[in-house]
Amino acid sequence: MYGKQGEFKSLNTRTQWVCWIFGILMFVDLTAVLSGFAQAELLNRAIAGETITWSEATANDIRYAAIGFAQTVLFIAEAIAFLMWVHRAHKNLSSLGATDLRFTPGWAVGWFFIPIMNLFRPYQAVAEISKASDPKVDTTEGTSWKSVAALPLVGWWWAFFLISNFAANIAMRAALSTSYSTELSDLLFATHAYLVSDAIDILYLFIAILMVRRISQFQEMKNKLLASL
Repeated sequence: MYGKQGEFKSLNTRTQWVCWIFGILMFVDLTAVLSGFAQAELLNRAIAGETITWSEATANDIRYAAIGFAQTVLFIAEAIAFLMWVHRAHKNLSSLGATDLRFTPGWAVGWFFIPIMNLFRPYQAVAEISKASDPKVDTTEGTSWKSVAALPLVGWWWAFFLISNFAANIAMRAALSTSYSTELSDLLFATHAYLVSDAIDILYLFIAILMVRRISQFQEMKNKLLASL
């Protein structure tokens, strides 16, 4: 089991980056939801037989493409920032007195990329970070962190992470299916699917921000407590 002693480094800077990027992505997702409603309204008008002008259609397509591009760029930045946070947060655990850890900092990140295992191992790794960072844990016993529960936010974060990815997968499949269809109703379904996916992503990002801030606070508190002993 991992338990090598290391140097504590504050999570504050990485936490700020995560919160800023997640916050910007929340704003873009909200814009995407509003854009989705606008596109759905346009499609409903077309389905009802109303004439849609070329300028309306072009403006809608440009807006939708721009938002999609921004979401893609921010998703990459989001993943990098969060995984860097996970790596540092886990690496701090040994310096906070935790021993007999199940994961290493590298695998706390690596499990996100292993098919099937990435459905539960990342949750276990972040739960371990939460438990071993808890300042209420007895600092005189390195394995005492095992007896405490992880923050409820960790469970909510993981639940919405999975739901968000599932919804995004459905939306992507729906969008791809419109490539082979000329039916406006199919495009409307894909629009609604992305609208729901973006709304769920906003909730996921909000919970993730709360979680990383809380765990960062835990580590700062525990480090100060250990320094005072």
